[in-house]
Amino acid sequence: MSLSLGIVGMPNVGKSTLLNALTHAHAEASNYPFCTIEKNVGVVAVADPHLDALARALEPRETIPATIEFVDIAGLVQGASRGEGLGNKFLGHIRDVDALVHVVRCFRAEDVAHVGGRVDPAADLEVVETELLLADLESLARITERIEKQAKGNPREADADRARVATLRAHVERGIPLRRLDLDATQQAWAREFRLLSIKPAMVVANLGEQQAAGDPSLVALERAAGEQTPVVPVSAKIEEELAELRPEERAAFVAEMGLAGDGLQRIVQVGRRLLRLITFYTIANEKLQAWLIPSGTPAPEAAGRIHSDMQSGFIRLQAMSVPDLLAHGNRAALQKLGLVRTEGRDYVVQEGDVCQFLFQK
Repeated sequence: MSLSLGIVGMPNVGKSTLLNALTHAHAEASNYPFCTIEKNVGVVAVADPHLDALARALEPRETIPATIEFVDIAGLVQGASRGEGLGNKFLGHIRDVDALVHVVRCFRAEDVAHVGGRVDPAADLEVVETELLLADLESLARITERIEKQAKGNPREADADRARVATLRAHVERGIPLRRLDLDATQQAWAREFRLLSIKPAMVVANLGEQQAAGDPSLVALERAAGEQTPVVPVSAKIEEELAELRPEERAAFVAEMGLAGDGLQRIVQVGRRLLRLITFYTIANEKLQAWLIPSGTPAPEAAGRIHSDMQSGFIRLQAMSVPDLLAHGNRAALQKLGLVRTEGRDYVVQEGDVCQFLFQK
């Protein structure tokens, strides 16, 4: 299961620079629209204090962090929903990711062109959101055409499908992204089934200039435009890219000297983790300690399938320990003697911080 966040936005807002910083992917970052024509992909390790503590205590031969995939998608322009710019390819790539990282340009630089001729973060956000909504209307129109073609064969089913599409269309036509609405579970499932874009969870990354602070008027306006339900993460992609090239000790000194507020990249990763409602569980096998991400509410067999499909199909039971117990007592054998190893069945929902051993038939 690949968990991915798509980096979207207008051309020349710093998407590729951000990906470079996140993943050291060194995607081309040039000063002209559509520099990114094919999507660039990078995998980012999730900072995890529990994993670090387990590694220090257990001293495995190998420690593997959980990861999230970031996809840098070609810049969007007004009219993308009608195929302008690289519209169709852009929209197709968005459909394939789990959530959106919408990079909005707040920095001003005479040597970096803006496709709209001005720097207006709130307006740029509106352009991208509008194109996603227009693309959703196009999708719903095509679905309606398909329903009508198939209506004669099953009129009752067609009536139900028309009602489903009409409900979602009414929301989209109001010009509000579906993710901002209080849709019930059934309506959310319909939106995902129809692969609508505005239902995808999203954050906004405000790409600040090196001298801009959190209280900058453009950032305040952007936060207002994004709304309370969409997190806004202020970072300077340029600074983060420079930091990513430094050794850890040099990075810490630079952050202290510049008075920066922690690791901007990990803030993005952690917000993405929350958007996707992910939890972390751990496995220890063959001297390898590994962290895994799964959606909250995942039952034990599906969590096993995150590791290997054979483990899901042949699932027998799960034995689970907690991170604090393992850190306190040092190993599984000690926990076994103390009755601190739990045996769980197929209906068990894996919890944040479970250290798991899956028993399965091959």
